[in-house]
Amino acid sequence: MKTLFLSLCFALLASVIFAQTKNRISISYASANNGVDIKEGWIGDMGYTGKSGSLLEVKFSRNINSFFAVETGLQYAHNKIETHYFPDGIMHYKNSEINLVSVPVYGNLTFLKYFFAEAGPTFDFEFNHADSSSPQNQSGIGLGFGAGGKYTFNHVSIIINPFFQRQKMVTFNGDDYVEHLWQSGIKFGLGYSF
Repeated sequence: MKTLFLSLCFALLASVIFAQTKNRISISYASANNGVDIKEGWIGDMGYTGKSGSLLEVKFSRNINSFFAVETGLQYAHNKIETHYFPDGIMHYKNSEINLVSVPVYGNLTFLKYFFAEAGPTFDFEFNHADSSSPQNQSGIGLGFGAGGKYTFNHVSIIINPFFQRQKMVTFNGDDYVEHLWQSGIKFGLGYSF
């Protein structure tokens, strides 16, 4: 009888602890579409075509209540861009790469139990910036948002997250930049709640 009582107490305690999981760590990957927008009114002989991109993300989420969480983490994005320009009347093409490490700070709103929407700033740092014929350095503060679904069982979540991000809405050095990288795609991820 005492063993049964202790077993029931431990089972109840475990269910209370499980019901109050407030943290989740997740890892996601996306093959992304991309491009570089040029500020309206800018005149020049250069343009860009997005070729391909990928994004790897590790994210930490902290539930504030049953429907709202704050998220942050680390993203690595690799983007291939084709530059086309014609300074001498002949079209020239050059392939460029934009490598970014970003820290997103998102608010995440859960609704209908399995669906969510998220948005917030990203703090972006470009490294190994190429020469002058590539897009301008994309370091600065960007904006990201997305919506998707997640299904959780036994602390493990499966996450599908369509997203859009635009870099360099505000620059760190205050310069007026005219070229902005954007990325969109669907992140597929796994999470663990604790």
